[in-house]
Amino acid sequence: MHQYLASTRHHLIRALDSNKSGQNSNSASAALNFALQENDLAFASLVKLRWSLFRQKDKRKQNEVNRVTRKDETQEYLNLPDPIVYVVDDDSSMRRALERLLKSMSLDFRTFSSAQEFLDYDRPEVPSCVVLDVRMPRMSGLDLQKELEKRKSIIPIIFITGHGDINMAVKAMKDGALDFLPKPFHDQDLLDSINRALSGYEEMQTTRLENRAIWERINRLTPREREVMEMLITGMLNKQVAFDLGASEKTIKVHRARIMEKMEAESLVELVRMTGRVGIEGPENSENRD
Repeated sequence: MHQYLASTRHHLIRALDSNKSGQNSNSASAALNFALQENDLAFASLVKLRWSLFRQKDKRKQNEVNRVTRKDETQEYLNLPDPIVYVVDDDSSMRRALERLLKSMSLDFRTFSSAQEFLDYDRPEVPSCVVLDVRMPRMSGLDLQKELEKRKSIIPIIFITGHGDINMAVKAMKDGALDFLPKPFHDQDLLDSINRALSGYEEMQTTRLENRAIWERINRLTPREREVMEMLITGMLNKQVAFDLGASEKTIKVHRARIMEKMEAESLVELVRMTGRVGIEGPENSENRD
């Protein structure tokens, strides 16, 4: 459906351009304009419907999510407000044009005239993406991309530029940009990129909440329990852990039971899976063990 509306819009614009050249009547022009408006309204409705379906899907998955996240975290996620599109461009005319486009699609948005202004803004944890100009004074779009990466931000980036070249585009994409659109670009191309960016947020946000819950469980462990856990997940037996730590096997069994309880893991396999998700694969010096 989304692709159909995009294709229809493209053909309507071509027909409208043809009419401006004097090849069609005024009545045909009015009809084409009306059809284009109806098509854009349909696209906006589709975007809203897509997010409504995502929320219904989230509710069906609530029990599954609750296994990993706390109840209040789950509710926080399920009650997320509408997505936000951020626009960062030092060109005021471009900002106004993008504001009109996003407003016509009933999308919530915020605009910024500089990269630093965007960094200083306290962004809420909602589905979002940033439409970012490459060349700006002081801090460029590429510099902002690097800074967001340093801050472990997961926000998708869509670059727009009137000065882009192939090398710049390749670098931006390698560094994680979702898309790179040279000016002038078609409105529909940008809207398609925004739609992809916002649609991918659901999975990223779920992963983020689940990983945060895992770390909270890990932080419940005592230093000794953490040490034992990191040895157990490498496949070491209780008696091997006991020997390495100079403890009795009975003591290690007690630690293991407490670890499983605090981590809310039903099996060692589940414990290995959880710790692996947050990058814990065993003690740092495990490769040096005999």
